[in-house]
Amino acid sequence: MSQQKNGQSQKIIEVATRLYARYSYAKVTLEEIASELGSVPGAIYHYFEDKEDLIFHCYMNGLEIYDRELDDCSEAGLDALETVRRFVRQRFSPAKARMVLFTDIDALAPAKSEAVHLKRQENAEKLAGIIKRGVDEGSIRSDNPLLTAIAIFSVLDWAPFWMTAKGHYNYQDAVDALDDILAHGVYRRDIPPPDIPEIPDLNSILEKRSNMTKRLARVDHILKVAADNFNRKGALGVSINEIAADAGVTRAGIYYHFKDKESLLYHCLLRGMQMEIDVRQNISDDHMFEIQNTRSIFMLHATECGPCLTYHNVSFLSDEDRGKFLEKIDDDRKRLQERHQAYIDKGLYRNIDTYFAYRVTSGLHHWYSVWFRDQSTLSPVIVADHFTSLFLFGLKPNPLFKL
Repeated sequence: MSQQKNGQSQKIIEVATRLYARYSYAKVTLEEIASELGSVPGAIYHYFEDKEDLIFHCYMNGLEIYDRELDDCSEAGLDALETVRRFVRQRFSPAKARMVLFTDIDALAPAKSEAVHLKRQENAEKLAGIIKRGVDEGSIRSDNPLLTAIAIFSVLDWAPFWMTAKGHYNYQDAVDALDDILAHGVYRRDIPPPDIPEIPDLNSILEKRSNMTKRLARVDHILKVAADNFNRKGALGVSINEIAADAGVTRAGIYYHFKDKESLLYHCLLRGMQMEIDVRQNISDDHMFEIQNTRSIFMLHATECGPCLTYHNVSFLSDEDRGKFLEKIDDDRKRLQERHQAYIDKGLYRNIDTYFAYRVTSGLHHWYSVWFRDQSTLSPVIVADHFTSLFLFGLKPNPLFKL
């Protein structure tokens, strides 16, 4: 491939990535990408087979950027903690290339899907190697460097969903707040951390769903199967026929309850949010909340209720449904910010920016089903405790730490 061709294909990838990051893969057409380039769709086909081939190259380009930035942040004489912090700070710089959402990977053809998953795993292992060095030298606290790396990438991978130029913050606010939370955690560093609580009992939540009428149980089963498909393949990558086949119902059986795929997705999102509300109502209101909330959400993924639907498909909704659901997300965000502020007022949390604390936990929670898409040897509680530990206590060692 000539240098000119390489340069043009890279320009197409950059424009497509920016549009996908802002509007989602499902919403952006090749015509819109071509228009942004001042060209026609036929010119894109000169470099890429189709829209799937283009998103594949966007994924791989983004993962190569992660790879290069990890190398760029490594410098002789810097400890590993500073290397990781530089990587996070630079990734949130407005001067850096936008990153595509790594969400609909399993909608790709198997060979391309596996290539993306493999590169993601390689990047995670590369970051884990830096974290392991930090553990050995004493600059980083982690009992599982790979899980810590996945947690950090979860926060970074989630950023294109919520981080826009129209936010009420500037990029420096985001860099400072997220760097502070990931490095130092949100729990006060001058008081002993809490004891590990008992694993939460989900029986009341599971019983509530087991007592549904036959009709509601049938609808709930369809939503569960649809949520799994949407998580793995995205709103654009899965069809009603595929969902019907996986759910063991006819296409007409789905249309009996939902008028179209958008309506099905909307109700999947409502179901997932209700599950999170049920989880929170099942937890006592004390400083154990973060631990028990994350445990419960991850545990539900592995039950007959799971999985919960990640929010990355929201952009596929109609303007009306998207507006209604974003209002619900905003209400949820405010409630969790109020909870974080209450812990600050009680003297349990540091004086953190509660807006960005919510964004960190959102990335950790919603990326769980994307990273751990297959059965893992790690239980949901182990992953939840590790992710929560990073959020509460950060990467920097603390002699008082014991969770």
